[in-house]
Amino acid sequence: MSLKDQILKNLESNGFPEKKVSLPLEKMYEVADSKGENLNSILEELQAMGVENEKTLDKIIFKSGMPNLSGDAFTKAQEMMGKMDPEELKKMQEQVANMSADEKAKLMEQAKAMGLF
Repeated sequence: MSLKDQILKNLESNGFPEKKVSLPLEKMYEVADSKGENLNSILEELQAMGVENEKTLDKIIFKSGMPNLSGDAFTKAQEMMGKMDPEELKKMQEQVANMSADEKAKLMEQAKAMGLF
């Protein structure tokens, strides 16, 4: 299991996306290093998926960047992204990462209108 998947699973088991979840900063860097992964890159990927993070001196606080996203909808979105071609997923993540907050809100409204949530 990749570190990104581990983080997502850990966040969900702690009430994400309804709640903010914090994980120990130093421990996260140690785990990433032991797996040969780059934590900052993973955090950027998560950000593109709507999982915002804020680093403090000793922890990373994760919160949903998508308003009113229920756990069920979050799981559905994860499943949909898991079925996408890696190149397609990367392109979509880049597009979302470059969106303004207003554009992201409009995208969420469109998804709701389509019955995705």
